[in-house]
Amino acid sequence: MKKNVYAYLHTHWDTEWYRDKQDFDIRFLKVFDEVLDELKKNNAPYFYLDGQFLALENYLKYRKEKLDEILYFIKNKKLSIGPYYVSADSYLSNFCMAVKNLGLGIKYSKEFGQKEFIGYMADIFGISGSAFCALNLNNIDKAIVWRGVNPKKTNNNANFIKNNIKTTWLVQGYFNDFFHSDPINIDGINDYLNKISKYSNPILFPIGADHLGVLKNAKEKINFVNRNLKNYKIILTSPFEYFKHTDFKDNTNEKEFLDNSNTYILPGVYSARIYQKRNNSFAQHKLTRLIEPLDFYLGKKYSPNIEYCYKTLMKNHAHDGIYGCSTDKVHRAIDYRIEKCQNALDSILSNIIYDFKTKNNIQGESAERIGLFNLSNNDDIKVVEIKLPYVLKNSQIIEKQRGFKDSLLFNLRKIPVTEDICPIYTQIIEIEKNKKFEYSNPKIIPPKKTHKITHVSIENKYIGLNIKNNKIFISNKKTDEKYELKISDIKDQGDSYNFCPKGEYTYFNLLKSEILYKGQIESCLRLRFKNITLDIRINNHNEFLDFKAQINNKKKNRKIQLVLIHNNNIKETTAQDMAGYIKRKIDYNYNIKDHMPAVRPKELKTNTFPMQNFVCTKDLIVLTKGLNEYEVYKNELRICLLRAFGTISNPKNKTRAIPAGPDIKTPQAQVLGENYADFAICFGDFKKAFYNLDIFFKNYVVFDGNFTKNNKIKLDEIPKEKYIYGLYQNKKISFDFKDKKISLI
Repeated sequence: MKKNVYAYLHTHWDTEWYRDKQDFDIRFLKVFDEVLDELKKNNAPYFYLDGQFLALENYLKYRKEKLDEILYFIKNKKLSIGPYYVSADSYLSNFCMAVKNLGLGIKYSKEFGQKEFIGYMADIFGISGSAFCALNLNNIDKAIVWRGVNPKKTNNNANFIKNNIKTTWLVQGYFNDFFHSDPINIDGINDYLNKISKYSNPILFPIGADHLGVLKNAKEKINFVNRNLKNYKIILTSPFEYFKHTDFKDNTNEKEFLDNSNTYILPGVYSARIYQKRNNSFAQHKLTRLIEPLDFYLGKKYSPNIEYCYKTLMKNHAHDGIYGCSTDKVHRAIDYRIEKCQNALDSILSNIIYDFKTKNNIQGESAERIGLFNLSNNDDIKVVEIKLPYVLKNSQIIEKQRGFKDSLLFNLRKIPVTEDICPIYTQIIEIEKNKKFEYSNPKIIPPKKTHKITHVSIENKYIGLNIKNNKIFISNKKTDEKYELKISDIKDQGDSYNFCPKGEYTYFNLLKSEILYKGQIESCLRLRFKNITLDIRINNHNEFLDFKAQINNKKKNRKIQLVLIHNNNIKETTAQDMAGYIKRKIDYNYNIKDHMPAVRPKELKTNTFPMQNFVCTKDLIVLTKGLNEYEVYKNELRICLLRAFGTISNPKNKTRAIPAGPDIKTPQAQVLGENYADFAICFGDFKKAFYNLDIFFKNYVVFDGNFTKNNKIKLDEIPKEKYIYGLYQNKKISFDFKDKKISLI
């Protein structure tokens, strides 16, 4: 009895990678022209377009005349598109971006007639459990995965249920071009199917590869192969047919798929080109946590502009984009898209506020009150930052620039001229009590200084930093527990995909500490190291120390990390996942250097892990903006601040036995010159981390003006124990701390 093999034709399409988007666009025109031709001739019964819509969108920019043909093939189930807009990473984009990515992809695909979908995650570098939550919210009940699966955790079954989603594991991956050889490698196909059959019956068999043209005369070639296979019968069809003929019984308890014992997960991408991850973090936060909610509650006037920003930013989240593992030319295009998005977001936000002030007749300047949209999950924001062309009462000025007044920029009857340029003051103020998801115009209150600063210490009632014998210590003021802080440096002979240490860790010596500024509300201590400064801010109310690192990188091929030394070995971490959090058991004695070089075909295990914006170890919390990698070794928690490398894929990388891409040089990935890193340190559990993140990211919008009355407008009711990420389908994306579930409310 021959085993059934359900095969499908596909191509895996990177929008940009070792070639730029324009090169790949033109290649895709040729590839997809052939796909349509083979479908038209009935040489191929079906083609699966990589689970993302963007490739088709790019195609139709140049082949509008093919639209009717494409619609016909989709309607007759000979071509499948979607559900994603782009095939995106599941660790570096936040959850709002992830569900919006699915939502846009489904919306556009349905407009083309696509009716059924598979969560196709065939090549992303490790899969967050939250990716399945995004599928749940979009009513998708099937998924295909590859990297990161450990079959021992799925009962040695390639077919299992994850989050109520029927999931199949591509045991040998999606990359298969056996049929393109001449003669066809029958023995290779047979060996390939034998390996899959250990885990699956029937078998799912992708036929295609990265940027590969469709298999021509596929039916004829499949018939030839079937005549020469003794144990298998290949049925050329769609992956949807495979799901119809496969049993999915076992639930997996795996929280995420990050195991690299069978396939590479290429963890170096979480620390590659941190400058882009930082800018992406700022942009996606502003879009999902501030601008879209504010526009929604005030009438959805700028929805088309907001969708443009989502699409622009999502294009960077496509596989091999924000990962940091493409050519310098590609990453310059990514920089440009982020900048376009940031400029658009700034303009949208300014106009939303101007429209609100105009509608409510809020005019002029007020030195005693501000308008506040509290879009955080905190009931009381005590300190806010605002930029104005004048100084508020009881404020503390922290920066002075020059620019134009908003009242002039938005006046349709005036054009600003040189003489209109004036000082713009960035200032912080303490304000009256306010509530989450509420608009109010609280009074500015006189500050009561409760924090302290000297040239060797900075503290408030929650947390402190002090320097003793040239060592830096962070202290929990409630428990008196202390953690030493260091900055480490090590040579990296790896590449964009994998860090590869060389030599021993060295540590930067503290050269000088000084007070940068001292105020009634906030103060800042500056620590100087060789080519590195740490500016550490604290105010009267926040529970965290706010750090900004400036690194003048003058060396190539290196890794710089923040190191926090605990009193005991670190056995477990809790990190923010794309949605919710993930607890990980740590093999704290593991040292990658003890296992180098990797033996073919292995990729060495690491003690580095991805995170969204925080990691907790015991009661210590590190909050970050675009620092997505942490590492644990013994009693040290390490946060990557900078990693410099010079190639996409180093063929001599000792932590990975087989190249993961081409050895194309990337001099800009050496990140020479000025680099920045933003992080904060506080104490508590993961729940405390979530709420402090809202303060750290400044989840509020403020402005000035003379108010006719003391208005308070409740924007939304937020149930207790619910943490709100943002909006989707006119509902709130909610994480419940009790049942640990994501839902729409």
